[in-house]
Amino acid sequence: MSEAAQRTGRRIVETVRGYLEVLTPVHVGSGVKWQKDFDFVVDGAGTYVVPEPLLMNYLHDHPEAISRLEDHNARVELLWEIEGGMEYSLPCYSRDILAFLRDGNGQPFLPGSSLKGALRTVIFRQFWDQQNLERQQRLLNQLGQRREWAAQPLLRAVLGPNPNHDLLRVLAVRDVPLRQENLDLYRLFILSLTRPDGSQFGWRNIPRRQATNRIREATSVYAEMIKPGTRSSLSLRLDRFLLEDDRAERELHFRDKQLSLERLARWANRHARRLLEREQAFLEQCDDGQLQRLLDNIGKLLDVIPEQDTDEEGQCFLLRLGWSSGWQAMTGGYLSGEALRRVRGRYRLGKPQFPIFPKTRKIVFDGEEPAWLAGWIKIWLDADIQQAEQPASKENTRVKSSRPQIEITASEDVPEDYETGVVHNLKLNKGYGTILPDSGGEPIRFDFTTADMTGLEKGARVRFRLVKKENQYHAIDVKRIS
Repeated sequence: MSEAAQRTGRRIVETVRGYLEVLTPVHVGSGVKWQKDFDFVVDGAGTYVVPEPLLMNYLHDHPEAISRLEDHNARVELLWEIEGGMEYSLPCYSRDILAFLRDGNGQPFLPGSSLKGALRTVIFRQFWDQQNLERQQRLLNQLGQRREWAAQPLLRAVLGPNPNHDLLRVLAVRDVPLRQENLDLYRLFILSLTRPDGSQFGWRNIPRRQATNRIREATSVYAEMIKPGTRSSLSLRLDRFLLEDDRAERELHFRDKQLSLERLARWANRHARRLLEREQAFLEQCDDGQLQRLLDNIGKLLDVIPEQDTDEEGQCFLLRLGWSSGWQAMTGGYLSGEALRRVRGRYRLGKPQFPIFPKTRKIVFDGEEPAWLAGWIKIWLDADIQQAEQPASKENTRVKSSRPQIEITASEDVPEDYETGVVHNLKLNKGYGTILPDSGGEPIRFDFTTADMTGLEKGARVRFRLVKKENQYHAIDVKRIS
């Protein structure tokens, strides 16, 4: 391609490559719920998931095992025996797990549509705030009949009347690839206000439809989520032809929107600050001392939002997306006061005696402690993609888990043809365990008969050799190292 053609291409389409970092756990659901003792099994050491394709492949190779599915105990034993599943250190004490979205090859990914949906909320809020009060009230009178689609008239009026004239057609976001090791299992509880003035809360017991002060009596939700600290490359594309060309302007009228990726970053940061400050005020009002870590982590998120009107504000931004991000994040929180009261009454949103809406929040726990608001990421625009492969800096503001972190050091106990790793799990009643190799990748199984069990425990550093059995790698000659 000639240099002139390349310059023309850049004028027509602006493609920016960057990367994102997950700040708090993120869940984007596939719509699948894994069922206990059918898709996963649990013991005191954690949760073991056997996805359906893996189970089907096993039954294809071992048709004699099909009869074992009919008996509960035999089925549970079968699931433990199937190798290659996903191991999580958190035991799931619920009947189901919300599975993360995966592609046809079983690999998790963050869909570009989820990122674009969050950006759409930011853009809508920006242009909604530019409408005068009279026009806002006139548009609110045009809300749809069904509450699931109530906002469509507003979106069409602000962003464009149909898909061909929708401003968001100028923006494209590619899917973000992930790896299985980027996911972990997390437990969430629903915080619910119990006083109309917002000064007291409980944890929701869904079957009883009430809130309780005892977390053990509350309903827990388990979900696969992207771990804080995960980084991956990102690509966004802005169609400058549709924004700037005179022929496109005569039909689409996008030019007055003055949309650019730099402006979008600034709008997103200001939107994030509004959301976080609102959540901070909500939680401070009802906190009885249990929520201090959660509030501290909200403060850290606020700290990483770039200062307003700086160059940095146009280069990186915070965004909230995915399941459990809440009504405020999904709608943009553009309603307040009398307008919110009218909309709540029309669509019967929340309890009338509660002036605060919404009065619930999904909170991600770390162990027994409320720790995170889900769904927060940070995006760097026009950044070196190699940075996405580098470990996070020491002053990274993401929430640190209470799970132990292993420091990797050299050891004289490791012969040249051995590898090293950390014991991930020990199935004492099954006679095997798994190792997380320092080189990365999935946990590797080893049998106790091929290991020196002296001092071997979860979290211990070990050396081992790899061998291939039945198209899968196993560790042998496993031994603890100093």
